[in-house]
Amino acid sequence: MKRLGHLSPRYIFDRLNQKIYEKKYPDNPWLTKQSISLLDKILTSQDMGVEFGSGRSTKWFLKKLSHLISIESNKDWYNKVSFECDVEIKKQHLDYRFAETEQEYKAIINGFENASIDFTLVDGRYRDLCANMMVDKIKVGGLIVIDNVNWFIPNDATRSPDSQRSIDGCSSEAWKNFLDAVDGWRMIWTSNGVSDTAIWIRK
Repeated sequence: MKRLGHLSPRYIFDRLNQKIYEKKYPDNPWLTKQSISLLDKILTSQDMGVEFGSGRSTKWFLKKLSHLISIESNKDWYNKVSFECDVEIKKQHLDYRFAETEQEYKAIINGFENASIDFTLVDGRYRDLCANMMVDKIKVGGLIVIDNVNWFIPNDATRSPDSQRSIDGCSSEAWKNFLDAVDGWRMIWTSNGVSDTAIWIRK
């Protein structure tokens, strides 16, 4: 049975606003409006980034970064984005990789040098694994961005549905380990009432 408990007037209002925003800015990533605005200001053309989960974000980041590595686990989606980003791939502006298994993800991340990445977006498959393994790969001043973060890390202020609360704790031990690993980093939590995006900045 489809869950309907979250369909409050406030949620419907938030959802409508999100749809209007996405229609107005069809090329923006599927992240919160506030997080997109922050990334637009923070990212520079000298930065090198890694995204886990490709899509609308891929072309947007390609306009912001000097180089992007993108990892995708859905073959149909991989083929679609490969076609759309053919020019960027041929120019080696985009390093686009297909990976399905946890071991393949681990191998890719282990191939990055520590403190070599300016920015990573954690979305798609194996988010807890990617978030934890990328901590050491981020430079001082670099960013870890986690989409749908409210599903995994507690926040009592968000009104997005399916959110973890303080009474729940983290959704898994791996996410608790991530929070311990980024303790002391600056964190910015953003929400549109439908989903949340958090940004951690390494000090």
